[in-house]
Amino acid sequence: MLNLILSKDIAPYVRRHKRLLLVALILSFISSGLAILPAYLLQIFIDEGMKTGSDPVTWKIPWLAFESGVFSSWHKTEMVLLDNVSPNKLLLIISAVLLVSVYIKSMSIFIAGLLAAAFGNRVVKSLRIDLFKKFISMPLGYYYNKRTGELIARSTADLTVMQSLIAHIAIGLMEYPFSIMVFLAYLFYMNYKLTLLIFLIAPFIVGLVHLFGKKVKKHAVRVQDAIAELTVNYQESLVGMRIIQGFFMGVEEVRKFTKNAEFLYKKTMRWSCWHLGLGPMLDATVFLFLPIVLIIGKIYFNHTLGELIAIIFAFSQLYSPFKKLSQVNNNLKTLQGATFRVFEIMNIRSDLQEVSVPKILSRHRKAIEFKDVSFAYSSAKKVLKNISFRINMGEMVAFVGSTGAGKSTLLDLIPRFHDVTKGKILIDGIDIREVSFESLRRQIGIVNQEVLLFNDTIINNIRYGAPWKTTEEIAFVARAAYAHDFILAQPQGYQTIIGDRGTLLSGGQRQRIAIARALLIDPSILLLDEAVSALDTESEKLVQTAIDELHGSRTIMIVAHRLSTIMKADRIFVLENGQIVESGTRKSLLAQNGRFRQLYDIQFRSQERGKNKIFS
Repeated sequence: MLNLILSKDIAPYVRRHKRLLLVALILSFISSGLAILPAYLLQIFIDEGMKTGSDPVTWKIPWLAFESGVFSSWHKTEMVLLDNVSPNKLLLIISAVLLVSVYIKSMSIFIAGLLAAAFGNRVVKSLRIDLFKKFISMPLGYYYNKRTGELIARSTADLTVMQSLIAHIAIGLMEYPFSIMVFLAYLFYMNYKLTLLIFLIAPFIVGLVHLFGKKVKKHAVRVQDAIAELTVNYQESLVGMRIIQGFFMGVEEVRKFTKNAEFLYKKTMRWSCWHLGLGPMLDATVFLFLPIVLIIGKIYFNHTLGELIAIIFAFSQLYSPFKKLSQVNNNLKTLQGATFRVFEIMNIRSDLQEVSVPKILSRHRKAIEFKDVSFAYSSAKKVLKNISFRINMGEMVAFVGSTGAGKSTLLDLIPRFHDVTKGKILIDGIDIREVSFESLRRQIGIVNQEVLLFNDTIINNIRYGAPWKTTEEIAFVARAAYAHDFILAQPQGYQTIIGDRGTLLSGGQRQRIAIARALLIDPSILLLDEAVSALDTESEKLVQTAIDELHGSRTIMIVAHRLSTIMKADRIFVLENGQIVESGTRKSLLAQNGRFRQLYDIQFRSQERGKNKIFS
């Protein structure tokens, strides 16, 4: 049932919190049942309670009598609740009954509302956590073709829509049909022929609900897409604020944002027209029909004034849940649009999977081997082709070559950010696809050219990968990374907040904190991707010294464009067009007069010419 109504994707999350939903539904049924009480009381209130004089009156309510206890044989009758009471006393009793029923109904609605809110929030909380887990587990390749702002919109705006609607829909789909049945039963009892007239307008009403629901769903998806586009605009502008201001492009960015905001406004207004238009259309249709009910009831069925008012009241109460049910249908279409966008991500199966029973990779002590490894992003051109080499434990090796040769991609394959397209990567003789992600990545330290630090304290940034480490251990790795002295010089030392992405620190300081963070997990393998390329000479020397002192104790793999930073490498691999074209020591590569010699001469001759210009 839930699969059919809410979709098979969201139904499991609803079932997790079904007890809350069940209690809220019971209280909603109680309030719906009590809503029929005024219809029972109106007739006696008007026909008996409003009589003048002191003649005693009788309080009777409609009832059903069954003959000889046979359920199939029944007839209409009346049950006497009070006999021979004065009209004034009857008014007081009816008022007291109404007061108590209204109080119970109000409390039921209030508690049901709280439980419904808790239900909706818990469902979306569970979904929000699972969506974040999905983001964390997706391979890096998934994000290459995705816009961050759109993913943020789906995890915020779409989930907010679901949070606001899911409880209302789940309860409304049960409560409103129940209310309709209660009032229909009363109306059929009072006058089934008159009640049957209602169904003359049913096809027209159903057609309206279907038309508006279809339009609402279509425009709801467009609104969420427009919100995602605007979120992308926000995200890219905030991240790129330095570029925007540097190129004085603020006016152009405002123009683009205004265009997107105007587009969102138009889409929202179109959705609003269809979402809000159903109610007035139903009102006009139903209330044009009510005078017909009054005329027929008076002329053909000789109902009393009290009976007619009770019937009209019941008709109005019947219409209210029906109208709300039509709005639930609109909300359901909106929910389906948001659910589709969220579960479009949730239902993606990651290409990177652990084997059913992964091995635990012990600490690396022997060698890392690439055996005939090739790699391509999806079905695109191969980035790496038939790569084979062996690196022994404790070696420092470097990868150099032209931009786009595949050097960074090669390093990304070792922690399994991507899986090889062909061949295999072995660590100590074990294929990394056979081991758990945790046992593999826990012994790999990574330092990239673009360092990502969090808007937190220095100490928390360093111990990000190992939160259990002590202050003494953190200070030790900070000294090893030549970061300890400048950290102590900060206003709050290790407790200094470093700003968004570490913007309150210099490039060299951020890089040294990144090295300390990598060292704190005590990695057996250290991957350095252009770790010093963006640094000034002084910072480069400090970072390079920190790296050199790790030589021998860990397997170090370096990607570098600055050849001066790899002079102490045991071996150098030269990559071009995804292939290893040369390998060897620095001296042997220079002696070959090949591609490495060409890169070496270009770089060091340009540096020599720069020095000559300075001193000339």
